[in-house]
Amino acid sequence: YENNEYKVIDNDILELFLKNEYSPKKLEKDLQDKKRLGDDAEMLIFKKEQDKVDQINPSLKVDHVALRDVSAGYDIQSFRKKDDKVEKIYIEVKAVSKSNYKFHLSVQEKQTANKLKDKYFIYLLPIDKSNPDKFDYNQLLKITNIDKSIFQNKLEWKVENDGFIIFKN
Repeated sequence: YENNEYKVIDNDILELFLKNEYSPKKLEKDLQDKKRLGDDAEMLIFKKEQDKVDQINPSLKVDHVALRDVSAGYDIQSFRKKDDKVEKIYIEVKAVSKSNYKFHLSVQEKQTANKLKDKYFIYLLPIDKSNPDKFDYNQLLKITNIDKSIFQNKLEWKVENDGFIIFKN
């Protein structure tokens, strides 16, 4: 949205608005594309984190946890130097739109973030389809302490529920 008009930057989104039907095949393709984009975002962050950690201590290895455990509540376990100590950090990677950084946070991710507090990070990596790498790493947004930074920060973030769990008593 610029100068009181919307600009379509993704023709697939435009097609969704113009088309009334959404076939199971199209849904399956969109989910596969979204998964591939998420996997690529994780791989980019994994590589950047390993480069960063190599500067701290080359013997430390970043762990791409999501490749073997999707229930961990984070994608990557890395390290940071804080107060002259090296400590583990936990990173959840989200490929997001440049326009609004919108993302979905699962219950497991929120619980893990609340447990790990300032050692838990959400990395919001903007998608840039004009870039051969698919992402704009220079616009990466790193968020820690999500309760304070997001849920209590209503000036910068809007939080919406995206569904209900309903069952009969």
